[in-house]
Amino acid sequence: MDDDVQPIRQRIREIVEGKWIILIMSLVTLFALFGDDFRLWFFTKKADPYFFVCLIISLFLFMLEILINSCVVDEFKYSFFFWLDIIATVSLIPDIDWIANFGEEMIGMRNSSTGADVFPGELAKVEDGSEKLTKIIKSLRLIRLIRIIKLYKYAVKSNTEAEEAKLREQ
Repeated sequence: MDDDVQPIRQRIREIVEGKWIILIMSLVTLFALFGDDFRLWFFTKKADPYFFVCLIISLFLFMLEILINSCVVDEFKYSFFFWLDIIATVSLIPDIDWIANFGEEMIGMRNSSTGADVFPGELAKVEDGSEKLTKIIKSLRLIRLIRIIKLYKYAVKSNTEAEEAKLREQ
């Protein structure tokens, strides 16, 4: 039975580390990094639901990637990149107002009513002490940048393996 499982794991790993998946996940990572900022700077409130849906899809794709990599890449589970991916994925949650508002309601936090009338790209005045929490959450977004490094590492590795396979065939 192990003989059947190993080739399946290897095929799934080749797909996950393939060029197309890396390209898609790189684009999703870039959207996760800058999508919320673009939403605030360039779009009206009417566009928020579309961005939130895209962020939820990003969250789902990141969770799926972590799950698949944990199952098929032996050295990934509990590695540095595993924990980095977990933190980066969780840091998406505050960007999705639907989930963040639900969480705030569940723990009894209330939104501040000050600074409600701001222009896109301008920061609202925060007076309720959550300023430090906001800075910490924004700092966690930098961890998402490291995902791009990880994806680049996989791309280089898959290219090297493909070249080695071509050389072996000759």
